[in-house]
Amino acid sequence: MRPVRAVSLVDQVYAAVHREVANGDIPPGTSVNIADLARRLDVSATPVREALARLAAEGLLLFEGNIGYRTPPLPNAADYVDWAVARVVVECNALKYVLGPLDTRVLDEAAALNDAIANATFGTDAAGIRRFSELNWQFHAKLIELARNPLLAEIHARLNAAPQFSRIFLKRGILHQSRVAAEHRTILARLRRNDRAAAVTALRAHILHSLERDSRLSDVAVSLRRIEEIPA
Repeated sequence: MRPVRAVSLVDQVYAAVHREVANGDIPPGTSVNIADLARRLDVSATPVREALARLAAEGLLLFEGNIGYRTPPLPNAADYVDWAVARVVVECNALKYVLGPLDTRVLDEAAALNDAIANATFGTDAAGIRRFSELNWQFHAKLIELARNPLLAEIHARLNAAPQFSRIFLKRGILHQSRVAAEHRTILARLRRNDRAAAVTALRAHILHSLERDSRLSDVAVSLRRIEEIPA
């Protein structure tokens, strides 16, 4: 039997605000007032202050001196491109520098996550979108895990911190769900053949194509095609 642990007020406030930001209940670019939150959640200002500081450290909120906290604005074309470049650099290079044999157990776990992505019905509401986002990032985190490098895992987790990138799916649903799963399977198949160079190529294409497919910003598609032309 697992021991019962009390959930701290800070954790509860953190979870509540995280959920509201991810669901869009607090619109992008909105100020988050400590006193108002404390009153609404019926807690003192201290756990609210600690929770908001934690959310800001993770990139879920922005903090400006003498102004306070606010939710991040929705990403523009440049933000999407920066995110894609960061993912290509971190994820693809992590696969390039796997030291030793590939862990087949990790590949099996990634395949199970991808089966869930392929077969689930996510819908168009915030809960379903969040579920897809979590599964997708867990899959990609398994690829990072192959490198056996906790620093890379930490950097990759930071890329997953900002919830605004998943908001493009709200009320639209997961576009190209079957294609995403198929591209994941291609990456895994190449890794199982120990063709790491081919796996890196497939992963790079998948990241860029996913952003291009999912974005409604024409400038993103143009910029990502330019990135794709850069030699791997």
